[in-house]
Amino acid sequence: MQISLSHEMLAITLQEDAKTFYFLQNLAEKNFQKKIGRKNKTIIFKEESELVQRRYFLKLISKLYQKKNDDLLMRNCIENALDKTIKITLLKSNQLLQHIDIKMDIEDNYAVVFSIGTPNTLLTSYLKNYFKDHLVRFRTKNNTMTLYPNSAQTAHLIEKLLQQKELLGCFVHFKYDEEDFLTYKLSLRGRKSKRNHHGALYSLLEEYFSVLECKIDDSFEIVRGNYLKLVKKYHPDSCGLLADDLHIRYLKKFQEIQYAYEMIKVHYKNESHLRIA
Repeated sequence: MQISLSHEMLAITLQEDAKTFYFLQNLAEKNFQKKIGRKNKTIIFKEESELVQRRYFLKLISKLYQKKNDDLLMRNCIENALDKTIKITLLKSNQLLQHIDIKMDIEDNYAVVFSIGTPNTLLTSYLKNYFKDHLVRFRTKNNTMTLYPNSAQTAHLIEKLLQQKELLGCFVHFKYDEEDFLTYKLSLRGRKSKRNHHGALYSLLEEYFSVLECKIDDSFEIVRGNYLKLVKKYHPDSCGLLADDLHIRYLKKFQEIQYAYEMIKVHYKNESHLRIA
């Protein structure tokens, strides 16, 4: 078992140890809601309501690590990684790591577009969580993600991302113009992003408000009221007896409603600097 720690992630790599990997993957499936995974990789994101389960899960990993490593400091680091994303990877001896080229462009010195190339659901989910306090748009037709900044902190997050050489068990290479990015960082420090100054962002917000059947100038109380009404209508538990095709459409609508509401909450937080639940 190999352990690596970053500011945001605890990465656990199991070499030719499928038994332990599937054991941990099964525990994650039973105990954590906010996760993504596939055959040889599982990623668990932080959820405040799951702090107890996360604490026991990390203690278990620490004990498994202890069996082959007498490193008390690392074991303490594992058990204290309560606020980090947890990535568990099964690596086989004949397994070659995938190489991904990601192109980054800056549109109108404002929106940042990441072109991922080939479809990679795991990677797009990771990026969505990485920029969780931002408005983002994924376009599946051309496998791009557009990021809209909310402060100078956005540039700091992007800079940290560009320094990564490996993500989710894949080698990554970011292609971008360094001078353009430097100009972009300086511009974010010297201005406040405002909705009415940026047509692209305004248009994106309008779409999210439309999903919740609201107007862009509605109060947060109205938005939340519509959200609760629509969530109740399209919740999977409410449409379990519908025909399969209708059930799928309701489920997709429910996911769109959830995502739109999360993005609109970000907008209200940035506009009013209030704590919005």
